[in-house]
Amino acid sequence: MLIGIAGVVVAAVTAVLVARVSRHALALGVALVAAGGWLLSQAGRGPIAWPIAVVVGAGSGLMLARPTHPSSRLPGAGGAALALGMACWIGANSTSAQWFGRVVSHGPSDRREVALTFDDGPNIVYTLEVRDVLDRYGVKGTFFTVGKALDKRPDISRALLQDGHLLGNHSYLHDELRWLDPRYPELARTQHAFRRDLGVCPTFYRPPHGQHTPFMAWVVHRHHMTMVTWDASAGDWATHDAALVARRILRKVRPGSIIDLHDGLDGNLVADRSVLVRALPRILDGLRARGLHPVRLDLLLGKTPYAGSC
Repeated sequence: MLIGIAGVVVAAVTAVLVARVSRHALALGVALVAAGGWLLSQAGRGPIAWPIAVVVGAGSGLMLARPTHPSSRLPGAGGAALALGMACWIGANSTSAQWFGRVVSHGPSDRREVALTFDDGPNIVYTLEVRDVLDRYGVKGTFFTVGKALDKRPDISRALLQDGHLLGNHSYLHDELRWLDPRYPELARTQHAFRRDLGVCPTFYRPPHGQHTPFMAWVVHRHHMTMVTWDASAGDWATHDAALVARRILRKVRPGSIIDLHDGLDGNLVADRSVLVRALPRILDGLRARGLHPVRLDLLLGKTPYAGSC
């Protein structure tokens, strides 16, 4: 609520300032307001709304400015540059926007099935504890695995595989910068780790933090893989409150949802993921109460889990 009010204030202040220093430019002003409205529809909630509000304010100011004002191109050019920058940022970070490459964020909504997915493992302690909770409920999950952790402890991922859980590719190093490499060798490096350590080649890839580029999407396509994001997450890496994690998931989940949780953190083998072990029974009980049945991702999406070669 406060972020929404702040966004309105930011847009209003920007409009007044731009109107005072710019000449009337109706076409550009309309374009910026329309672009801002579209970006708001694509962006998630949060502070990202503020720079978009600046774009809307700049467009409004250009429409409100007087034709007799001294001409200044800077506000219009700045607003257009900001709109382009925000489009790139949203396209790269959105879990559902498709203009930076196809991503799958949910399954069919006409069946009461969901997919429980787990990122950033394997973890020495908690990955197999998560498996044990799932087994008690008769549920199979999908574990998006970090290559460097897989190479260090392939026995954990092997145990998941043998127990009937699905494994997916989640990059090799899971860092902050390599997703920007147009060649994106992280994908193939992790596929080779899977082939070397487990003898399988996953067909599902999840980009770290959901960040992706058109170049990455092309690399995923060339490997005949599917890039998967999510539509229900809980920020479980940033809290120790298991009840909060469960409430967030159960508030967002719908038929066909792909649920994003974390049995590891950035491929750290010893990260404390006890919050997930405590939250998972609450989530599974809540799904059952809503008549939602967790299945593996390949069953939810109707796709082949592993390829014949990497």
